[in-house]
Amino acid sequence: MKADWDSSALVEATGDIRLRARLRSERGITRTHSLAEIFSALTGGNLNIRMDADGAAQVVNNLTADLDFIDLKPDEVTRALKEAKQRGVRGGRVHDFLHQLRPRSSELRICSRLMKTTSSISSIQ
Repeated sequence: MKADWDSSALVEATGDIRLRARLRSERGITRTHSLAEIFSALTGGNLNIRMDADGAAQVVNNLTADLDFIDLKPDEVTRALKEAKQRGVRGGRVHDFLHQLRPRSSELRICSRLMKTTSSISSIQ
């Protein structure tokens, strides 16, 4: 079972040696937009650290070596957006909603610093 790493967990892994080792040994799954979110978090100054753009770009580049990327296709996004109202999704929650719809071939663990746990969810097709 592979872990789906959201950007908050990946940012956490940049400063936690054990978490980074886990990512390296297991190989994680994320989406390409996570790279922009990580860069933003590292350079934005909202964390205990603030990196310059060159340093953050290098950190992001290093993370990509241990990740596989799976993204939704445009028709999958538009189909999901048509269901947003009935699922109570609006505003910024659309990002989390789309994260959960990423294609999966088997069960996948979700790694998120915000959830403070690792949980399993079933495949969503």
